[in-house]
Amino acid sequence: MRQLAVSLASLEKLAPRGNARRAVVLASGLLAVVAAVMVSTTSASAATQLTTPGTPVANQVTQTSIRFSWTPSSGAVANYTIQVIDGYVPWRNLTTTTATTYTHTGLIPDKVYEYRVIANPANGGYTTSNPSGILYATTAPLPDSQPPTTPGTPWVYQLSTTFATLNFTGSTDNNRVAGYWAQRQINGVWTDIATNSVTTIYLRDLTPNTSYTFAVVAFDPNGNRSPRSGTVTFTTRALQPAPTCRVGFRNMGTSYFLDLVLENMTASTVVENWTVTFSMPTNQTITYSFNVTITRTGTAVTLTPFVWFTRIGPGGSFAVNLLVQNPTNGPLASGFLFNTNLGPLTCSVS
Repeated sequence: MRQLAVSLASLEKLAPRGNARRAVVLASGLLAVVAAVMVSTTSASAATQLTTPGTPVANQVTQTSIRFSWTPSSGAVANYTIQVIDGYVPWRNLTTTTATTYTHTGLIPDKVYEYRVIANPANGGYTTSNPSGILYATTAPLPDSQPPTTPGTPWVYQLSTTFATLNFTGSTDNNRVAGYWAQRQINGVWTDIATNSVTTIYLRDLTPNTSYTFAVVAFDPNGNRSPRSGTVTFTTRALQPAPTCRVGFRNMGTSYFLDLVLENMTASTVVENWTVTFSMPTNQTITYSFNVTITRTGTAVTLTPFVWFTRIGPGGSFAVNLLVQNPTNGPLASGFLFNTNLGPLTCSVS
């Protein structure tokens, strides 16, 4: 840039007056433009961001330490900042290292730690990278041979054609209960099917209209298992040719609950962008609703689901509960239609 400036000054000084002088001035302007482009190009390269380091992977875990490594960032890297969440939020800087591996020591047994890595530039040609993905690692527990107590016998709800939900009373442990397994007897052997860390387990990929028997066992961080719970037997729902809609009322005199259940127990049909319409006397008002938007014009009422409930897949269902004020104890709402991408379906009333 300094050389360009000197050249411009020299040209203007040596050039004769008149047209030749104006030509030199024009050339000077062109050189200035070239200089500006060079400056712009230099600035753009200075903003190059280092690539994101690989998500850390745990290589060795003990009761008091976690050793992990990551794939390096490309570009001129000076070092890496390691950040941790160890019971305190937000992220805090743990250390800085030039290596791509690190051992965090002095940890608490049986505790979850979260790590991520950020690459720092070695020169002005690069900027700091985005944070890597997160490593979740749990230190090893202290020795323990005592199993948890027996969990309660499970019960079933949200039963569908291909899935069901088990609930049960939790176990206790001298240390802590790490989780639960739902087991099913297959060829005479109790087999682990699904797990969770809380007292609700979701069963998936079941067969329609089929009987199942399940039990639950608890386990602690050392892998000690409780005695098996009592068993529960249930039959999955049978397939239906089309989606259905059911309406129920719980009358309380000057008010009533309107319970609406939409089900799609088909094998492959998908219900999308649905609404429910019905008629209700003008002196009745809806004072409670959940997960739907209510639009009303005179006696005509339309229920539209929130955006994340507009799709009901095969085996899925959706429930709506409304509290309606009925000051004159007049006729209940009527004329329910389940409007879907398949066309309108008349709701049954019970």
